[in-house]
Amino acid sequence: MKRGQFLNALFAVGLGLIIPMVGVGQTMKEAVDAYNAAATTYKQDPKAALENLNKAIQTCDQLGEEGTEVKVNSESLIPKVYFEMAMAAYKQKDLQGTLDNLEKAEETATKYNDASIKGRVEKTIPKLYNVMGNNKFKENKFDEAVTNYTKALNFAPDFVDPMLGLTLSYEKLGNEEKMFEYIDKTIEAAKKANDNQTAESTTTKAKNYFLKQADDAQKAKKYDDAIVSLNKLLKYDANDNEVYRLLAVNYNRVEKWNDGITAALKAIELKTGTADEKAELYFLLATAYQKINDNSKACEAYKKAAFGTFKPNADYQIQQLKCQ
Repeated sequence: MKRGQFLNALFAVGLGLIIPMVGVGQTMKEAVDAYNAAATTYKQDPKAALENLNKAIQTCDQLGEEGTEVKVNSESLIPKVYFEMAMAAYKQKDLQGTLDNLEKAEETATKYNDASIKGRVEKTIPKLYNVMGNNKFKENKFDEAVTNYTKALNFAPDFVDPMLGLTLSYEKLGNEEKMFEYIDKTIEAAKKANDNQTAESTTTKAKNYFLKQADDAQKAKKYDDAIVSLNKLLKYDANDNEVYRLLAVNYNRVEKWNDGITAALKAIELKTGTADEKAELYFLLATAYQKINDNSKACEAYKKAAFGTFKPNADYQIQQLKCQ
């Protein structure tokens, strides 16, 4: 058989089949034998198969042009071998070994144009990195958790779970800026995936974070800081009457009367319930109007505040202002 006929026969069998040896030199025989050994055993013993493929490729490099086709066949098998090594590591519950070999499978699949293996890896690897991140988080190794969650997102940029993991990890690390970066990304990705539960729970987490900040600031009589936190909260819920009530309280405390009026009016707009339940809001509004000497509007608001526990104070102010 001529050399051209041999090469055609060699590649007609396709990936994974034995390559026949006819009329070639000893060095070529070594390369083909190494490839054949790998092709027939890579699922049972991927580690040994990888060694044989590397041997075949090295031998083909020495052969030059004569070894080109065997080299191409050997290279095309490498991504599959790494994938099998990953699965073997997974069966042994070696998560890091699984991930390392999946990365090699993805790298070589890209290099040698194996779309099938590349697709399988890209579906599998982000889930495993997310699991690794969860494990590190449970071990209080938050920096390592961040590393693994980030790797998951490198493979699947819209994957909600590692975004949430990064949110929680950065919270534990005290990095507020990065925490809210990933809160925003989590909410956006969850909405895109129609994962309303995660979107709502993450939004609630952001709100509660700023509410606690505002409460702590109020207790420390740092009212300007409370205002900053409450305004940040509005990004996550612009229709909470309680937030506007708290803003009105704190604006009045720092004598920012016009801002207090705006907040009180918004709280009244959003508040449902009886006149008694709205009395505090009208009292806050009336106080701010009185401080800017808009007595007409102050009187109107005090009259609406004259209910329940606020009635005595509202009535007193009505008398002082000689409201009609």
